[in-house]
Amino acid sequence: MRPSNAADYAEIVIGRKRQPALQGKMWVVDGLLTVRSSDGRQKTTQVGNARPAGLARLMLLELEDERAGDPS
Repeated sequence: MRPSNAADYAEIVIGRKRQPALQGKMWVVDGLLTVRSSDGRQKTTQVGNARPAGLARLMLLELEDERAGDPS
């Protein structure tokens, strides 16, 4: 569930050469980082000592790989 306050979440945009940019949203609640892609898929993980913004970018890339059927 995304926080209702707009200040509690952030946009993610990853520019890519020769491909459309990846876009999504990220938010942290109770130490859990959730990333939602522009098509509604989402992932959640514990933040731990990682920087949420960097971790969110990796998670958005993972969601894109899963959508594209990449087994890695």
